[in-house]
Amino acid sequence: MDHLTRSLLNTYTAQPLDRSAHGRKNPDWLAAQLAHPAAEYLVLDGHSVVTSERTLLVLTQAQFQALDVSATPMLLGLKKTDGTPVFSVNITEPASVLTTFPNIESPSLRTITRQIDPEVASMYSYATLLNHWHITTRFCTRCGTALEIKEGGSMQQCTNSACGHIEFPRINPAVIMRVTKGNKILLARQASWPEFKYSVLAGFVEVGETLEHAVEREVMEEVNIPVENINYHSSQPWPFPNSFMLGYTAEASSDAFELEQDDIEHALWLTAEELKTNMVEGTVLPPPDLSISYSLINDWFHAETGMTLNEFKSSLPQ
Repeated sequence: MDHLTRSLLNTYTAQPLDRSAHGRKNPDWLAAQLAHPAAEYLVLDGHSVVTSERTLLVLTQAQFQALDVSATPMLLGLKKTDGTPVFSVNITEPASVLTTFPNIESPSLRTITRQIDPEVASMYSYATLLNHWHITTRFCTRCGTALEIKEGGSMQQCTNSACGHIEFPRINPAVIMRVTKGNKILLARQASWPEFKYSVLAGFVEVGETLEHAVEREVMEEVNIPVENINYHSSQPWPFPNSFMLGYTAEASSDAFELEQDDIEHALWLTAEELKTNMVEGTVLPPPDLSISYSLINDWFHAETGMTLNEFKSSLPQ
């Protein structure tokens, strides 16, 4: 399996849109997309999505034009299937604005991801990442002047003609790594997590280091174990709020660890059979299956047992 195929198995990666990088540089082309009669508008409320009757609210062109909102739509791209332009629009206090739609709510994308189509989830992941950047980045980082939206929202430019600095969406890269030794996997948990929830180690990439150095450093900082044979696994955009997860595997040179108490509450080595036993007892629960951490654990578990985590969990007494 190549890296692209493996990454596409992760949630929020099944992107159905062409971002139209060349077209969005043309103001006339952008205006034509905004006026397109079939254009669709994904509605967001800050860092949340918007639903009506517990269904994601996607406005038609006519419905959007009927609204009295000042928010600038952001072009996400064109559907690869038929070229339909898809925008996102941020509406604060949506229940008071979208009065013609029943039961308006603003849930987190995380809470509804498994209820929607993977391609739709990917579009909303992209939209919420972009929306977070626009909400949190409003002034030039060089001179402090207000920024102006350009190219349909994919960039912003300083309105100070003497500066003209261009800002692009910020992404915070983080490495997340499956550490193994022999037939055992290292799992850990933070004190703030739900009881008995465990995952693999992770941490943000720091300035001036390679991704592999970040893997090495984070494992040393969190459990004081040197690692080797560091290999890329897959990646995943993570819109909570603006991370980009880079999955790796690594082999530990020792199974003796020392916890960084500020970050890790507990860690343990488990064989696949021991993980099975702990899952049956409810003392070790894997992360949600929408996260890349689940994929990293699941791939190892399948290689060891021939079963996926979901298959094993579904075989347990409910």
